[in-house]
Parts: sequence; structure tokens; C-alpha cells
Amino acid sequence: MFRRRLPVAAAAASFILVSCNPVVIEPQPQPAAKIRTTYRALGGVSMGAIGGMALAMSNPEKVDGIASLGGPLDAAFFQRFIDRFVTGGFCSKAELEAIMQRDPVLLNDPTTINACARAHVATPGQWEHPNDFNHWHVTNNGGTFDRDSYIGMMTDLMLAYGNFFTQNPASPLAPPGIDPEVLRHPPADLCSNPKIVRGLKNLEFNPDGTYDAITFCDGVQEQYFCSTGQEPVDFCSDPANVAHPLPVAQEAAFAATYCAAKGGAVRANKTDHTLYWLAHAGNVDPCRERTRPAPILLAYDYNRNGRRDYGEPLVNNAHERWDDVGVDGCADALEDGNGGCLTSPAASPTDANKDNYEPDTNPTGTEGDWRYEQGEPFRDDGLDGVAGSADQGEGNGAYDEADGRKRLFALDGRSNFKKLEPAQQSRLNVLLDGGIRDIFNLGLMAKHLFSAVKLARAGVVGEYRNFTDIPGMKDRNGLFSPWNRSWKTVPKDLVTLYGKETRTDAEIVAGEGDHVGTAEQAVARFQVLFNWVAYMWPNAPRPQAVFGQSSPADYRTETYESQKLGAKWEYGVALPPGYFDEANKDARYPVAYLLHGYGMDPSGFLGAAVIANNFTTDPNLQLRPVIYVFPNGRCCFINKVTGARDCRNTNDTGQDIDSDPSWERECNSGTFWVNRKGYTANDGTPYGDALFELMDYIDGKYRTLPAAEVEAR
Repeated sequence: MFRRRLPVAAAAASFILVSCNPVVIEPQPQPAAKIRTTYRALGGVSMGAIGGMALAMSNPEKVDGIASLGGPLDAAFFQRFIDRFVTGGFCSKAELEAIMQRDPVLLNDPTTINACARAHVATPGQWEHPNDFNHWHVTNNGGTFDRDSYIGMMTDLMLAYGNFFTQNPASPLAPPGIDPEVLRHPPADLCSNPKIVRGLKNLEFNPDGTYDAITFCDGVQEQYFCSTGQEPVDFCSDPANVAHPLPVAQEAAFAATYCAAKGGAVRANKTDHTLYWLAHAGNVDPCRERTRPAPILLAYDYNRNGRRDYGEPLVNNAHERWDDVGVDGCADALEDGNGGCLTSPAASPTDANKDNYEPDTNPTGTEGDWRYEQGEPFRDDGLDGVAGSADQGEGNGAYDEADGRKRLFALDGRSNFKKLEPAQQSRLNVLLDGGIRDIFNLGLMAKHLFSAVKLARAGVVGEYRNFTDIPGMKDRNGLFSPWNRSWKTVPKDLVTLYGKETRTDAEIVAGEGDHVGTAEQAVARFQVLFNWVAYMWPNAPRPQAVFGQSSPADYRTETYESQKLGAKWEYGVALPPGYFDEANKDARYPVAYLLHGYGMDPSGFLGAAVIANNFTTDPNLQLRPVIYVFPNGRCCFINKVTGARDCRNTNDTGQDIDSDPSWERECNSGTFWVNRKGYTANDGTPYGDALFELMDYIDGKYRTLPAAEVEAR
């Protein structure tokens, strides 16, 4: 196709004409961006942070924001934590058998066992606590977290998700071969008369099924030291106690004799001897009886004496063994730099394919990320790892995990956030925090989850190493002062990892950087939460009434009939100041649901809402008024006689249901806020579904803002 050329003069004239009289094209108005808004936020601390993140990321349409304060349970990191640390650290099978050949009693001798076990303890990363099964890290920050608490919490967590260590077709919780009733109501003689499972194979410790697996007892033990120099009482100094652990009733007398010439014996406690208690309370003393049944786990009874001795390992048949080398299928030494593998190892191995996972610099990396991905080599030998045992998953051509592990990943916040469509990710704001010294490494888990958020936001997020690092939140004295309008400019997705790199003894006692933190850190965490919620909906209508001081009537505990739970369920609610003012009779409010921690109840949070409401009434700030709801995360009660259910903490007469022996809880303490798997296939309770039911109930009872498509907030 040819174009007719203009004469040069005409072309010049045309250029001059256009240049002198440019054509102005008016831009067409673009429609304002809309985003679906529920006017709901979901937050929680500890157990509530775990459950809230699991629910929000698997039901993102229900809320606009999720706040996890010390508890976004990252499935991959948690799997590493429990496998390599909390239930790990044992000598190899060959070492144990060599020790047993010398003397079977030595399996209970800590000096002998520790000589080999140190080589098998995983190396902690930055900020991680060193742990192995015989040496758990403990704290009294925000509650007593000792060996009893570990067992109770782990039981409740697995009642919620399913067993993380074994697979049993007859029970989501009980190990194979164990009647679930043993876990629900442990027999009085379980410590001296354990349940035995024969032929339970395991690649690492029982590949041929030689050793019996048994239930065992564990739990916290009293801590004794001699007054002179705080020398720990060495109960293993008597060989008789190594062979036959000393009964609890004889401990005090033994300690008194041991310390007779050393200033006398002192029974340590977490209040008066905090540093000593922290250093010793998590350790197993094999030379004294342990009395807390822990039947969620099994141990291999190598020397067949009917108890778990200090060196005897646990059964962990949670998943098929795989090589965590990334989807390229190549370990670093074999990477060719083009996404493939070399035929022989490189002389100087490097991450040539750039696939090593690192949350800050390479969050999409799949090598060393502690989770199986398609393409990584695995042994298709079933959950026990033993070829030819014909156990679950063997030879089916797929990577297999125990059901509890599958559910852990199915409800994983990081995984589910990455699966969301960009539009879903963009409308869901995320607030995280955690102490770098948190007993369960929850600050580190927050870091791993936030790596996915940061990637989705192209780096436009707030990452802070302390609360005073949040822009505009430091006063002239350098103290954290968040009650100001600078929150308008703070990123709506932020993570704060609090805690000092090094701590004094006094700071350790105060909980610096720990599960809850110091008193100042604990308050700062809630201050951040309340401000984050208040500035989440800048375009939402605000009540116009003059604010008055909130009254006690604005803070209440209420009950409703939950159809999901089949029982009365309670919750706390804090109504914003001015809610009952005549000028506000038609005003509607956003709602924030805050989920409490393990062992708490709604009343523990009602007082916290006063912080927010005080600044709602402050004429210099007038924080957005929000309805705060605090659901009850304690397990429901079941009447042992009638089978009736009650999901409150107090009955109609105001009596604590705990005090009535005819009622018992479905768990030790907490639900973890997700639909419960229970002891048997018919024992589930839809605690997660009940929370969303409560949201609908609150919408019907109180003047909440209805969901709407609004301009991008």
C-alpha cells in the first residue's frame, strides 16, 4: 500500500499549523478503583494469632485485615522446629545399640548419652533457641511454659489439626495401636504400665521392627540446688537412681542429704529463682520419676524396661523422606547455573541456580525451605521410611504425609496467601509481630510469613526491628508514642520484630523480646494493633456525636446459642464511646474480632479495649470508634452423665463450670480456633465455623457497617 506524499511546502505548513495549534485531547475520567470491604478485622495473640491467621488466609473474603501478634504458625518452619529440635536430638541407632551392648542401664545415663547426642542436635539459626527432646527451652513470660505446658499445648494443637508424628486410621490424635481413650483419660498406672505397640517400624531407629514402641510419661520436675553456689542437685550421682529413677516422694530427702555440707537444699521456683528455673526447668532428669502421661507420642524401648530412658528416641513417621534441594532437583553441589544439574559435584559448591530459600533475599527459593515441592527427590517408601513394610503411601508414586501434617500445611498462612489472586491479596492487610526471643520462635515465623506479603506488595511494606522504628512514633525522648495522626502514613502491611540482640539478666527476667515481652513491649503491641485497626478504613463514615467517656455498660460478656457448636457460647464485646448517644442512633461501625491466647478467656481482653476507647474520646486524636468482639477460645464442656454441651466458662447461675466435676472440657485448654479433629473420626467440633457464625450474629445484633464495594482504601 502506497501513501501519497505531500509537497515539502505543504508538509512544512502542516507541521507549523499543528505545532502552533496543538490538538488538545481531554483525558477521559477514569472510574475510581473499587475494592470489596467487609469492615471487619481479625486479630489475635499467641493461640489466637495462630488460629486467626489460619482462618483469615483460608477465608480471605470474610475480613479486610488480619493481625497476628506473636503466633502466625508457619507450617514449614514449625515442621522443622518440632522435628529437628523439640522431638529431636537423639543418638543414632548404631550409637544407641553400641551403648546398650556395654550396659543397657547406660541408656538412662545423661553423661553417656550426651556424649553422642551433641553431634545429632540441629544447629539453630539466628535467634533460634537450642532445643532437643531432653532439653526444652522454657519461659514464664506471659504464663508458665514448661514441660507440662508443652505436652498440654501440643495435645490441644493436635486435637485441632491431627497428630503431627504418626498416622492412625482409627484416630486423628492417638498413635497407631493406642486406644484414643488412653489419651482422653490416661489410666492411673500408665507411667508404670505403658501401652505397647509391637512391630512399628521407623527408618532411623527401628527399620526391622525389633523394638517395641511404648507410651511414656514426662512432665515438669521440681528443681533443687544447693545454697552454696547454686550447685544443681545431681540425682544421677547415685547409680541406683540411674537404674531405677527415684520416686517423687523421696526427692526432697535426697536433695537434703546431697546438700548437707553445701548450705542446704533449696527448691527453686520461677518467681524467686527465675534465672535458675529458666536454665533447668525444661530439662529431663532421667534419675527421677516422671509423672505426666504424654501418650500423644511413642518412644522406642530399646532395653525393654517399660519406660522411656533418657537416650531412647521418639517415633516420628510423619512424612516420606525427601531431599530439600528445590524444584530443580539439584543440591547446590550439582547445580549448573542454568536451572539444571551437573553430572558430578562441582569443586566449589555454590547456589548456582539461585534457588536457596531466604526470607529476606530469596523468598521464592525452594531449596532448604523445609517443605516438599514437586520436583524434589523423595523415597516412596511410606511414612515409616522402610521399604517393603507396606505402610501408608508406599509405592503409590506420590509424596505422602500424615494427615496432621497435611492439615498443618492446608491451613498455613504463608502458603494460602501465596495462592490468592492478586486482587485478593491487595485487599487483605496484614499486621504481624513477634519477639526475637519468643519461646516458640514465633517472631521468626512472622518473618517467614511476611516474606510472602512483601513479595506481593513489591516491597511497599513496613519492616521494623522495634516499635520506635515505625515512622512518626517516637517522641522527643525517643520513647514509643503511637497516639498521633502519623498513622495515616504508616504502611498498612507491617511487621515488627521486637527484642534486643543481647540481654542482661534483669532483661531476661523481665521477658525482653520473649513471648509477651516486657510490660512496655506488651502495651506497645496492643497500641499498634488498635491504631492499625482505626486507620484501616479512612473513607468510612464516622459518627458525628460529641464523644463522652465510655461507661461500664459498654464492656460486657454475652452469650448466644451457637448452632455450629450446639450449645451456648460466650463472647466479650466492647462498644465504642458514643454508641448509645441519640445522635449516633443510626451510626454504624467497623468490627474487630480479637482472639485471645492459650489458657485465657474473653474477660482478659475486655480491659485492653479501654486503651483504644480512651483515645477515641481524646479530642486531640479521636481515634476511629470500632466495635471490639472477644470470642471464647476455651474448649467446650461435655457433661459426663448426660452428654450435654456448654461452651461458656460460667453457667446461668454464675458458677464456674470447671468447678463442677460432672463436666469436662473437650481439650486441656484452648481450641486454636480451627475446626477440631478430635480423638476419633466422630469427635470433631467446628470451632472455626463457629467464629464466622458469630460474625453474622454480631452483624444482626449491633449496628455494624455492611460489606460494600468502596473506593480503594
